[in-house]
Amino acid sequence: MFHLLKYTFPVWLLAAWSCNKSSVGNPPAPTPGTTPITWDVVDVGTPGAESRSLIGPDKDSEGNPYVDPDWVTIEHACTSDAEGGEGKAIGIWADYTYMDTDGMETTIKDLFQGTRLIYDTGAGANTWNYEGGDLYWLMGGKYKFRAYFPQELNQYVVSSTNATTFVIQYPTHQVQEDLLLAYNTTDTNDPQTDLNDPVELRLKHGLAALRFRIKANFANSDELTSCYLQNSDTRDFATSGMLAYGSEANEESISWVMGYYPPVTERIYYWSNDGIPFSTDDTGNATAAMAYSQTGATAGEMYTQNNGWVLILPQPSSGNLRFCFTTKQGDKAIYSVTIPKVTERTDNGDGTFTESTDYLPGKRYTYTITISRTDVELTLSVADWNERDSSHSIIF
Repeated sequence: MFHLLKYTFPVWLLAAWSCNKSSVGNPPAPTPGTTPITWDVVDVGTPGAESRSLIGPDKDSEGNPYVDPDWVTIEHACTSDAEGGEGKAIGIWADYTYMDTDGMETTIKDLFQGTRLIYDTGAGANTWNYEGGDLYWLMGGKYKFRAYFPQELNQYVVSSTNATTFVIQYPTHQVQEDLLLAYNTTDTNDPQTDLNDPVELRLKHGLAALRFRIKANFANSDELTSCYLQNSDTRDFATSGMLAYGSEANEESISWVMGYYPPVTERIYYWSNDGIPFSTDDTGNATAAMAYSQTGATAGEMYTQNNGWVLILPQPSSGNLRFCFTTKQGDKAIYSVTIPKVTERTDNGDGTFTESTDYLPGKRYTYTITISRTDVELTLSVADWNERDSSHSIIF
């Protein structure tokens, strides 16, 4: 579970900061050496997937290789269009701290401004490289690196961002890009540091994801034609917020501050379609319809780019949010089901259970809505991003 962090700075820390220099632009600094800074993105996957989707790994939890149809790999996403990829990139922030000629600690902020890291497949290279010219190590100081994907989100990055704390605004009702984050440091003064080794970027997910499947538990055939989420009068679910990644106290902390809570009159993530079939035969064999499917979409196409997954901000589940949908046979009738507060239930093995009521970063939540002759039922399956199948299932 994550927690919102409150940043408080004691007087002694503020006094220490006042003795340091902070530089932006072109201050006096060590001359670049001759060793290029190289990169390695780990734990995220290998090329191979073909559809635009979530970013996933190439190995399951047991280390077995696979490519899941729900996602693409970071290499494929960052390969140029000309080479068959998506032409995206990883953005990098770097702060460099060193002792200047006056014996003062000086920090150059945003040393790599505008840097785009891509996966280079040209001439069989298959390696991570800069889109432009190489960057070289400066000796005698310490680097802090922050990386984020996709770099195209730079318009949402807050201007005060640095390598200590990366801050970004994320409106999920306007953007549906899988947000990945990474942090690392390199001390060029450390004799154990081999500057020929690549800087590892262990990317992790900053968002959660929801998916909705519709089926019937009696012999029937119908088509899903639209869906959306709806807040109650308490407006508990947020679609926009600000992420702070890292702090002076904890470099890997992820905290979200919610910004926009849609009113009850707003159809959140509204999507409509010509019709996605679902049916159940006389023997009980059921075929489900996946909401937010791209084929036949007539509204909300932005929410279809992740193979049925809708990206949301990590936040508490209130138990008040409703999932609403229509079907072709239902004509203008709107089906509605309340999404339960519990988001995960783990069996402790001793007859007790541990429950979560938060949507957590890096988790995927699949809700299956079953239409019966008299009402609507809901079940939930939860999985980590790096797992092919659901790790937990809940029947409400």
